[in-house]
Amino acid sequence: MVTASYLSTTPTTIKTLRIDDIDRKPGDEITLATGVDQVLVYVRLDDENASYKISGDKGFKVGKNTLAIEVTGADNKSSKVYELTLIKPKLEGWCALNADKIKLWNEDYELADIYMMPELANLEDGRLPIIQANLSCFSDLLQNYIKENY
Repeated sequence: MVTASYLSTTPTTIKTLRIDDIDRKPGDEITLATGVDQVLVYVRLDDENASYKISGDKGFKVGKNTLAIEVTGADNKSSKVYELTLIKPKLEGWCALNADKIKLWNEDYELADIYMMPELANLEDGRLPIIQANLSCFSDLLQNYIKENY
């Protein structure tokens, strides 16, 4: 959803939007991985003199949550609000019983990805078959790596 509160020639558009290091666009629906209680939002605006404010990037409840990015133009009059939907799934079964372990393994893989050292994710120590059997419990980043490499 995009709303405008004032129309002017000052740009209030987003050039780049990344959520947890994955390219996104306003209106996207994102299912959060097990254990995620906050997302990292990177925004780059078309106008470097415009500003933005982010809300809804942490403290998720089960179900749909709104992440809002309010962009204010350089004129301090024009503004637009861009929204994405973050879905926190209700955990059941193996995912519910192992939420802490899943969060730790997701974080291990994120560090491995940042440092470009897959061995830091410890996938060869017995984690891989467990992750493959419960893939939907894990972050999009880890899921994509597993799908592409195993």
